[in-house]
Amino acid sequence: MSLLSEIQASILDSKSAIAPILLKLRFLASRLGSTQLEVWVKHESEGYPSEAPVPDYRKLGISYYGTFSGPFGSGISNAPIPPYLIEKIAGKAWAASEMRESIAAVDDLVRGDDDVIEIDASNLMLLLQGKVYRNYSCNSVTGRISKTAMCEIQNAVRNRVLELTIELERAAPGIFACSWRSHWRLARAPLLFSI
Repeated sequence: MSLLSEIQASILDSKSAIAPILLKLRFLASRLGSTQLEVWVKHESEGYPSEAPVPDYRKLGISYYGTFSGPFGSGISNAPIPPYLIEKIAGKAWAASEMRESIAAVDDLVRGDDDVIEIDASNLMLLLQGKVYRNYSCNSVTGRISKTAMCEIQNAVRNRVLELTIELERAAPGIFACSWRSHWRLARAPLLFSI
């Protein structure tokens, strides 16, 4: 079985972890001489460094909920805070989160028992004081990202890997028929991979 076929078979198996598939794809990218593909696979495997741009599928919406206390002992618990207000008061950086962790970390979060992933939003509490509900103090803010968003990252990576392997087969039919353990005689096929 060729390396390309192994990657395709693994990516089509929904029970296969993505991280080992990316290792094979990284090896294939090095054989093809595709620096752009190697960099993408490296970032997906090891996480995106702070200076690297994050693909759109890794930008996740955050839902915020707050606890507020008001006059005469009144209060509101677990109140949703509209994204519009978050962006208006705190800026765009608070409206979405960039998931920079490795695909293995994403897989781990998806396997967890929780339906949502909570993020630290304690600094946001200071910015919201008196701005969400008039005469109410913000006592706590919780940011939540749905587990579904993590599944979407997995799905996007799987789709990109499958799309790439199909493109490679079309660009150079028969060239990948050899076993990946045998000697590679690859002519550099045009690779149109884009993130």
